[in-house]
Amino acid sequence: MRRAIVPFVLVVALSLGIGCAQPGSIVSLEARETLSRAAVDGATAGRFRNDGSPVPSATTSVVSYVLRFETRALDGSERQAIAHLFVPETTDDGGTLLAFAPGSTGLVDACAPSVDYTTGGGLDTYGAYGLAYAGQGIATVVPNYLGFFDPRRRQPYFVADAEATVVLDALRAAAAALAGLDAARTPEHAFVAGFSQGGHAAFATADRAADFAPDVPLAGVLGFGPSGEVDVAMRAFTYVAPWILVAYDETYPDRIDPAALLVEPYASRLAEDADRHCIAGVQAYYPGTPEALFEPTLAASLRAGTLVETHPELARMIAENDTGIVAHGLPVIILQGVDDPVAPFEDQTRFVRRLCELGLSVRYPNYLRTRHETRYIGFEEALGWMRARSEGQSAPSDCEQVPPS
Repeated sequence: MRRAIVPFVLVVALSLGIGCAQPGSIVSLEARETLSRAAVDGATAGRFRNDGSPVPSATTSVVSYVLRFETRALDGSERQAIAHLFVPETTDDGGTLLAFAPGSTGLVDACAPSVDYTTGGGLDTYGAYGLAYAGQGIATVVPNYLGFFDPRRRQPYFVADAEATVVLDALRAAAAALAGLDAARTPEHAFVAGFSQGGHAAFATADRAADFAPDVPLAGVLGFGPSGEVDVAMRAFTYVAPWILVAYDETYPDRIDPAALLVEPYASRLAEDADRHCIAGVQAYYPGTPEALFEPTLAASLRAGTLVETHPELARMIAENDTGIVAHGLPVIILQGVDDPVAPFEDQTRFVRRLCELGLSVRYPNYLRTRHETRYIGFEEALGWMRARSEGQSAPSDCEQVPPS
């Protein structure tokens, strides 16, 4: 049965005293616009065409919201976060909710995925991508990471606990919003997905869901070129490694000296550069190889996989933020470009092997002549995979086809 939702505007700051705010509770929900099917297609079709992928046609109009919700910092203190929420007006997937975690954008507010939309501007690339799923009938929430929209803090980049916390709280808040719009929309199945850094966040969420948010009904994990392993990101996509070092120094004080790990002129400008460059800027500013950015021992160690021997404290921090380490039992799909330079195919296959060794069912579609961006070429496959899980079908697995190490 197809259900209709009557759009409404709720901009109500909840009366929450200190110590009373619950993670995932709604602070405010603001309806921004209702997009017709044609408007959804207009906002999303070009992105699919630019990737050379089939263009999906929206099956429903969508109401877009800005959702502000309660979450927690790593020290347990209360924080607020912001997300896009896209709600299909009519749907056959009323019991399904998707959280999509963005890829790397930067560490400061100016780089936040939703910075334009929250100030009255247009949709960013992640918002438009979330809209594409909602246009197919799946309610979708796209959270900004902890630290964004807080001028006193930077994003705790590639910190698994922080990523998982904000994604799970976004799912809680989105579920509450959907139930408030229509009690029949209370999610029965929640999925977590992510692109690049967002893949790290998605797998961090799956690893921690049972402990952090057992009330969230997670049904599966989707990774689009996911950067599940921090050391691989530092080696293969060196541009973002300084952000990782800044974030780890702030999250784990006095354990490393990040400037000592870089060569000049980057070492002495590390904090300043972290505040002034977003993702396009770091790719133009920093060199693209470990040898041109890191001190020689670290560069060689990243290539050789010997961080434990040469940089044990950094190796421990990376291990603390590893993902794909828990036998959580959730089915997984990883959509991978064979020519991906950011999350290289050989490294991704090793990550898949780790998941398989944990006993997880892992679907692993590979796309020839495709680099890092698999969100669009893999859209229909991801959509069908989620729907099959929501319908109770057994999760397919490619683990028997993954070559041994």
